[in-house]
This record gives sequence, C-alpha cells and structure tokens, in this order.
Amino acid sequence: MTQAHRPQVSRRTLQHTALALAAAALCAAVQAQGQVQVQVQGQESAAATAAAKALPSVTVTATLNEQDARTAPASVTVIDREELANRNATDLLDAVRGAPGLTLSPRQVGGRKTLALRGLEGKHTLTLIDGRRISASDDVVGHSDYQYGWLPMSAIERIEVIRGPMSALYGSEALGGVVNLITRQPKDRWMGSVSLSGSNPTSSSEGESTGTASVFATGPVGERLTLRVNGEVAHSAPVADRKDARNSEIEGRHSQAGGVAATFAIDAQQSIEAGWTGGTERRFYDTVSSTKGGYRSTYDIDRSQAHVGWQGRFEGWRGRVQAYRSEIDIVNSASNGVTATRPQNLLDEVIDGHATVKLGGHQVTFGGEWRDETLTNAGLTTGRDSATHKALFVQDEVALGSSLMLTGGLRADNHELFGSEVSPRAYLVWEASPALVVKGGFGHAFKAPTLKQISPNYVGAEGPHTFKGNANVKPESSNSFEIGADWQAAPNWTLRATAFNTEVKDLITYRLLSTVGTRRTYLYDNVDAARIRGLELGAVWQATPQWAWSNDLTLLNTRDKTTGKKLADRPSSSLTSRLEWKDASGWSARVGGEFIGSQTATDGVKLPSYALWSASVGKHIALGDQRKLVLRAGLENIGNVNLAEKSDSFGYAERARRLFVSARVDF
Repeated sequence: MTQAHRPQVSRRTLQHTALALAAAALCAAVQAQGQVQVQVQGQESAAATAAAKALPSVTVTATLNEQDARTAPASVTVIDREELANRNATDLLDAVRGAPGLTLSPRQVGGRKTLALRGLEGKHTLTLIDGRRISASDDVVGHSDYQYGWLPMSAIERIEVIRGPMSALYGSEALGGVVNLITRQPKDRWMGSVSLSGSNPTSSSEGESTGTASVFATGPVGERLTLRVNGEVAHSAPVADRKDARNSEIEGRHSQAGGVAATFAIDAQQSIEAGWTGGTERRFYDTVSSTKGGYRSTYDIDRSQAHVGWQGRFEGWRGRVQAYRSEIDIVNSASNGVTATRPQNLLDEVIDGHATVKLGGHQVTFGGEWRDETLTNAGLTTGRDSATHKALFVQDEVALGSSLMLTGGLRADNHELFGSEVSPRAYLVWEASPALVVKGGFGHAFKAPTLKQISPNYVGAEGPHTFKGNANVKPESSNSFEIGADWQAAPNWTLRATAFNTEVKDLITYRLLSTVGTRRTYLYDNVDAARIRGLELGAVWQATPQWAWSNDLTLLNTRDKTTGKKLADRPSSSLTSRLEWKDASGWSARVGGEFIGSQTATDGVKLPSYALWSASVGKHIALGDQRKLVLRAGLENIGNVNLAEKSDSFGYAERARRLFVSARVDF
C-alpha cells in the first residue's frame, strides 16, 4: 500500500465515531425496552466479597480451553475488571505492571516503555485480543510502544498474562509469554457502564491534567442477536524535562477509540461473530536537533482490526474458526524544518482455527494458521514487502492418574523467507493435595525476523544512521525450563514460587559495517546469545474478610553469553505489595508499593533502585435496583520520584505525584 493510498481517518471523524458509539450504546439500551435489565451488584458485604475472591480464576490462553488458572499447565496471572478499576489503569501498561515476572523496558523517547516478561524484551511478548494477535510494533518502528493502545480499558473483562514460552500454540513472538485481553461479552440482558477519570499533578511544574471518558454497553437485540459497543476519548499533555524545558520528559497523547461487535446464535450450539475495533492516536513531544535547534515531533497512529468468526460446541468436541485483518498506520511530522521519519504501514491478514476433541483419556486440540504480513516503507526498494506464514499445531492433555496431568504440544511454522521452525512443549501438573499444586515443564519458542530485518531490499537511511536488511537473518529462539508450586498454606494464606531458566540464541541486533564521516552503516544480524535465570515468589494473606495483603517478588540473573556482562535494562529484583480493605457499606481503600531494583542501562551505567507508592479510597453507592455509582480517588507516586534526578541514563520516565479521581455508573 503506497502512502498515497493508505487509509486516512481524521481525528475529528474518530472523535465523532466515539461519541456516536456512546450514543448508540445508550440508545440501544433504552430501545431494548422499558425492560432494560442491567447488571448490578448492589452493596456487597465484606464476607461476600471475600467469597467471590476465593472463586477460581479462569484462563483460556494457556491451552485454548477454559480451565482453572491455578492448575493450568503454565504460569498464569489473571487481572479482572474490578482490579483494573482499582488500579485506575488507563492503558495496558498501567493494567499489568506489578504482575509477577513482569518488568518495564525503556524505549528512550518521550517516557515510553514496553512490558518485558521474565527478562526478555517487549518484542518477545505476544499481545492478543480475544486470541487475535497484535504484532509488536516496537520491533518495526524504532522506539515505539504502539501495540498497547488497541483496546479501551472499559471494553476489557480480564487480562490473562502467561509467562514462559508459548510458541507451541501461538507461534512467533511468544518467547517471554503471552498477554491476552479478553473483552466483555454480551449477556441475556442489557448492561453497561459510563465512566470518567482524570488526574492532576500536585505541582503546576510537573505537567497538566489528564482525562478519559468512556462508555460500554451490551445486550440482546431480538432473540438471536446480541450487540456490544464501546467508545473512549482520552487526553494527556506532554511533561517538560526539568533540566531542559526544550525536551519533553513524557510525551503528550490525544486518542479516540471505539468498537462494535455483533453475535448471532445459529442455534443452541453455534454462533457467528463479526466486529471491528480501532482508533486514532496522536503522540507529540519536544526535542532538540543538533542542526535545527528545538522542534516538535508528532506521530499520528491509526489502528484497526476487523474480524469474523464461527464457534460451536457439540457432543464430544468444540471448535473455532476466525478471519481477521489488523492494520497500523504511522505518520511522523516535525516542525522547524526538521525532516520527518518515513511513513509506515503494517498489515496482518490472518485465518486460523482449532478444534478440541475427547479421545478416550485424551483431550486433543489441533489447528492451524495462515498469516500474510505486509510492510509498506519507503526504505524498501519496491516500497513494500510481504511474507506468508503457515502453521499447524497439535496439543494433547492426558491424565496420568487421578492427580497428575501431562500437556504436550507441537507446532510447525513455515515462513516464506527464512524457512521452518518447530516448537515443542511439555508440561506436568501434579495436584498433590487440595492445598498443594506442583507443576513445571519445558518449552521452545521463536520470533521471526521482521520484514525490515530479513529483506535484502531494505535500506533505512534516516538521521545519521543507515540500516540494511539481511536475507540470512535467522529467527530468534529460546529453550526454557520452569518448576513451581502453589500452596494454600492455611485457610487465609496462599504461597507461590516458580523458578525458571531460559537460554536464548540468535538474538537479532545490528552490527557496524562502516563509518563515513558522521554516518554509520549497520547490518541486521544474529550476534547475541543470553541466559536468563529467575525466581518468582508470591504471598497473599486474607487476614480478615475485610483485610488482604498481597506481595509478588521477582528475582532475575541475566548474562550476555558473548560478553559475560549483565543484560541491560533488566532489574535484578522487583517487588509489588498491596494492602487492601473493604467493608460492608461499600467503602474500600488500598495502599501499594512498587520497588524496582538496580539495573544496568544500555550505555553501561548502573542505575539505582527506586520505589513508587500509591494510595486510594473508593465507594460503591446503589442508585436503585439496577444502577450503581462507583467513585474512587487517590494519589500516585506519593514520594514524587523523578528518575532523571537519580540518573541521566534512565531510558524512560515515571509521572510525577498526581491526584486522580474517577466515577463510573454501572447500569
């Protein structure tokens, strides 16, 4: 797709779309009747809340089949909708930070960061929406974190974080793990929510106010058709660098997003779903050019994903087939005569499917995927390049006794440009007692080279550097082992521990070919190998029905096997701790801390540890039989930690101390 023909979606159009979706949601709920029945939870007692928390978390990501997260053949963390609201999460990074094994990696521009699982990079984590892949843009567009803005928080039911290699099911990019955003599904009655949130720094020198407005509604339209819609508008201003106001420490954002989906029940066993989600986002930050002086860099990002799928459940088997098209379009502009970076368009067209059947004592899941990936970039000789991915996989879950379950899987991927990759996985789960679960296994994973990296036609010559593609680049790969235990040590105690070891080879980077004046020319190549060892520890104490204390600690030991040095931007330790209180009248409160241990920066400088503290209070208020108002207010970064004051080598930034408020009406 050439620049002249790329899809254009104006900011005004998206804003109107988001507002239209909000109006449609409310109108649909009203038109459904004077009988609009909506979800309401009313005022819950503290005892009921504690009982609800005791219910098992469910995951579908670990095996493609619904099961208890505690006994799933993987290391799983599930973040539900209530927890997302309590965290005041505005994007995916806010939603998942603090989860076991998860750290943040710098992207060096405008405070950007990516999530990293078990010491691997953000590009090694596969992001999904209801099982549909979102390609990691940070490995295609330098310094980006654009894969985290596809879905508004109001549309999310829960987030499943799977730590460890998962290429046996999902193919490329799942070296560190998988993050799957599960959307809110329609019910047999109308339900929804309207929410507003905002924050303001405690000092006028620390930036400006931010705000988000969103709406979600879902319910039946007729006997067989259900509809769900969502819309969101958000704004945050850039934050100037304290040491040099010409630079933005944190970039500003304007975004509009929306989505619509419809599900048609063919009969009691089968349904068809079609939907679209997308939005626009503007990123902007101030910086300085060595030749032009100060200027503003602006990125306009258009995202869209359209999908259609069938699923059915029958006696003895169930299956799912889907087709979807994901596209992200990125255009840069710059002021003061500075040359903008090249426009880029990344398009994924995918058809995949799987079926699960019971054969004696075996539960077998098999399926396949066809994916066509296209990159449009002026650095390619023809302006664009593409590659087709094909894959087949099989998974077997078999009971080896009353308390021992073995899950084995194998996937074969064929890439049009680099060839084939086979990804095996084996995992044992032993329910030693109702209180103790022991599990562990082995997995192989890989990441295919990007079209820039593997195309001999690519020459990127922007700024003072030139990057060249290499047809001989091999996929990055890893072999990983883990073993862990989950122990309900007492009626009110849960203890978790997981140890893992990962060997990574053929990491893709670039090596210097030549230097002419100020211009350096690099070639993409496989040059690095690494070893990552770690320990994840967790403890939850439900002291009373009202009080709960949860803790998660991750320890990492990393090595570059070529140089023998520690890998950059991997904290040696990270700890999150939360103390929560709820009472029968609807009041709640929490105090939380996040400790990030020392680490080595990309430039070799040792970065000091730091801690972020937050506190909030909330209130649930019944507004009648079918409505509820949820209020929350809090303070983030209570200590007003500024990373630039600790070291100039920090490649990302944290927002200064801010007061936030939020209000949500469930109807």
